[in-house]
Amino acid sequence: MLRKRSISRQVLDVTYAVVFVLLLLPSTLSQSSGSPGAAVLIGFGIALAIRRRSPRWSLALAWVLAVVQMVSGVLPLSADTAIFAILYCSAAYGDNVVRRLGLASAVVGGVIAALYLAFVDGNPFGAPTDAGFQEPRLLQATVLLAALWAMLGLSWALGRLAYARRTAIESAHARELAEVHQARAEQEVAIEQERNRIARDMHDIVAHSLAVVIAQADGARYVRALDPAAVDTALTTISDTGREALSDVRVLLGQLRHSQGDLPTPGPGDLERLLDQMRATGLNIDSSIDTGDVSLGAGAHLALYRIAQESLTNALRHGDPNSPVTVSIESDSAGVELTVRNSVFPGLPAAESSGHGVAGMKERAGLSGGTCTATGDASSWTVTAWLPTTTPSTKGTT
Repeated sequence: MLRKRSISRQVLDVTYAVVFVLLLLPSTLSQSSGSPGAAVLIGFGIALAIRRRSPRWSLALAWVLAVVQMVSGVLPLSADTAIFAILYCSAAYGDNVVRRLGLASAVVGGVIAALYLAFVDGNPFGAPTDAGFQEPRLLQATVLLAALWAMLGLSWALGRLAYARRTAIESAHARELAEVHQARAEQEVAIEQERNRIARDMHDIVAHSLAVVIAQADGARYVRALDPAAVDTALTTISDTGREALSDVRVLLGQLRHSQGDLPTPGPGDLERLLDQMRATGLNIDSSIDTGDVSLGAGAHLALYRIAQESLTNALRHGDPNSPVTVSIESDSAGVELTVRNSVFPGLPAAESSGHGVAGMKERAGLSGGTCTATGDASSWTVTAWLPTTTPSTKGTT
């Protein structure tokens, strides 16, 4: 298997191998080994050139050259030092199999090399050849084995440490990249949630304001001949509604551009103002509001206001104008319940049940920890929302 390496690094490895061969070639040719030694040197140069691109083939070639060297009776050469670099690369750049083979090569190769150096006649490391000197040869082999294992094992161990360090760096980079992707994903989710929130607010503001404006404009057109003063009232309501909607829309658009603050959170008194505004459009509303001393959070207050606003807007657009709309707000220590019920024209299903308004009301209630249901039949439509309190009620205490 060939590892991917840049051209510049591969050229550097080849250059190192060529320099290695050229530096050792004169001394190799001057030894008694002659041409076989030069062939072994060139072979080790090739193994060095591919040691990082293909540690598997480099290790295999080193074994072949070692066997050829021993079979040909070539004495130890300076080229044999290439084995240390090859073992290093087998542990640093090879896969699991190559790393194990490299360790096995260090152990087995050390034994074979020690026996070869100690017992081959003519070897400068060997002891005298008389039979009476076998014991010194064994001692020589033991010392050589210890030295070879130390050098070969150190080369392999350094390669293994380099592999562990490189793996740790790659893991750290992978973790950093994963954290960057996670942060980016969380940011995208937050942006999407903010866009959805702004879209809900925009829907509520525009739908409510346009419904009020349309109702006032139609009413003024119908009564202008009979009651001219009513036209002025209708125009005033249209002007106030449009001005308020324009202010809210500007705030929302500013949030899109500059991440400004949220819209002002409606308080309990704003519900009464909302009911008065809807009554000014001609909507007949029977209300019963009892919030007691319960405390709703800012998010729950906004959800309560928007749900009431959406329900009344739907009643104005789709309900029966001849029947009153019932608005009831009751509270206890657990939370506040809003109920808006309006009649629809007989035989006409509630059109708002499939729109975005109902889904927005349910989502607002859910984000505040409450619930919202919208049900209807051929004669009526009812929206019920329950929102939890943030503190226990003190109603009825002194």
